Amino acid sequence: MDGKPVDDAVARLVADLLERYGERVDAIVLYGSYLRGVADAMPDLYVLLNGWPAQPRLHRWLGAALPPNVLNLHFDNPRSGRAKVSVLTMAQLKRAVTGDRHPYFWARFAQPCQRLHCRNQDVAAQLDFVAVRSVERLMDEVPPNPAPETSAAFWMAVFARTYAAEFRSEGQRKRAALYAANQGHYDRLFQARQASATSQRGSQAWPLALAVGKLLSLLRIVKSALTFEDAVDYMLWKVERHSGVRLDVTERQRRYPLLFAWPLAWRLYRLKAFR
Repeated sequence: MDGKPVDDAVARLVADLLERYGERVDAIVLYGSYLRGVADAMPDLYVLLNGWPAQPRLHRWLGAALPPNVLNLHFDNPRSGRAKVSVLTMAQLKRAVTGDRHPYFWARFAQPCQRLHCRNQDVAAQLDFVAVRSVERLMDEVPPNPAPETSAAFWMAVFARTYAAEFRSEGQRKRAALYAANQGHYDRLFQARQASATSQRGSQAWPLALAVGKLLSLLRIVKSALTFEDAVDYMLWKVERHSGVRLDVTERQRRYPLLFAWPLAWRLYRLKAFR
C-alpha cells in the first residue's frame, strides 16, 4: 500500500468520511479499478473503524453481524458520479483475513491498495499485517492443484476462483485487466511462491469456501438494500457496465427492493449477467 497523492475529488470524499465517522476512523484505503486508472470507474474505498458508531442502530447491528456495510455516496467527479464505500472495524478485518474460509476480504486486500488516511504507526503496522496475510492466503489456498506454471495463467486461475466465490458480473477481460495493471507486483508474488515448496499445496477445502462465499455474497446483496442508497439502480448499473445486460426497473422495485426486486435477480441470472 502506498501513499501517493490522489485527485481533489477523492480528497474531498476522504474529508467527508472523516467528518462523518470522526475519531472512530483508523484508516481509509482505496483499491480497485479507479486506483488502476479506469476512466469510467467509481472509487472503491474501505473505511476501517476502531468501533461502530452507536447510530444508526440498524447499521451498527448489520455491520457487526455481516461486515462490511456498503454505502453508495455522491462523488463530485464526472467520471462516475458516485463512490462505493465499505465500512467495517479494523478488528473485523484482521479476523477475516486470518480466519475466514471464504476469500471476500483477503482477495481484495491482496491487491495493490492506496492508503488515503492512516491514524498512526500502529494502524500502519496492522494494515501491513492485513496485506501480507491476505497475499499468503490467496496464493496458498485458492490455486487449483496442480497450479498453472506461468504467472499469467496462475493469476487468471486465482482470480477466476475468487470471482466464482461471489456473485460477480465481471468476465475474463476484467481479470486480465487486473493482472495487466499490476503485472510486476503479481509476477514477483508468483516467483516467490515458486521458490517456496511449502507454499505450493493449494487448499483441499476450496469447494466449501466456494459454497460459503456464494451464500455470504447473497446475504450481503440482501443486506445492501438496507444500507445502500439507490441500491437497485446501482446494482443494475454495475451489471450493465460489466456484462452489457440492461434491465428496466419500476418505482416499486426501487422503493421496496426486498419485496419486489427478486424478479430482476432471476432475469439477470437467466441472461447470464452474473456468475
